[in-house]
Amino acid sequence: MSPYSARPASLGPPPLAPWVDITRPGLKTLAPRRSPKAQFTLPAQKALVGCFRDAATHVLTLWNLSDDEREAAVLVVGELAANAATHGRTEMSLCLTLDPGALCIVVSDQGEPTEPHVRGADGDPDEHGRGLGIVHALSFRVDLHHDDHGTLVVAWLAATTNQTRAD
Repeated sequence: MSPYSARPASLGPPPLAPWVDITRPGLKTLAPRRSPKAQFTLPAQKALVGCFRDAATHVLTLWNLSDDEREAAVLVVGELAANAATHGRTEMSLCLTLDPGALCIVVSDQGEPTEPHVRGADGDPDEHGRGLGIVHALSFRVDLHHDDHGTLVVAWLAATTNQTRAD
C-alpha cells in the first residue's frame, strides 16, 4: 500500500512528503514548520569559492531575501569560503538556514587545517586578514569552532523576506 493511499483511520494521516506545503490550512497541525535549509560541499579549492557565492545567491533569491540582506550574506559566504579554501585541506561545506528573522550561515572545512597566514610587516592589508572583520561587521553573532578536524564558522545575519511568511 502506498503511504499516500487511503489508510484506516486508526493509523492516522499518511506521512507528509518533504515537498508538501505545511503552511496550508488543514496540514499545519500535522507537522511543525521547518526552516528552509540548503547545504553544499565542494573540494577546498580557491577556484570554487565563486560556486558557493553563486549557490548562495540563487538560494537566497528563492527565499525572497531583500537585495541588501542577500548581498551582505553572499559577501559573508565568500569571505568564509575563501578562508576555508585557503586553510582547509580536503572539503569545504556551506549550510544556509533561514529562521524567522535570521539567516544562519555555516562554513566549515574538514581535515587538518594548514597554518594560518601570517602577514609580515610589509604585508598588504588589502590582500589578507580582513575576511573575519567583514563577517563580524555584517553579522549580529559569529561563532568560531576550531579543532583537529578543521574549522567551523557560524554567522548569524538579520533577515526578512519580501513575502509574508506564515507561522
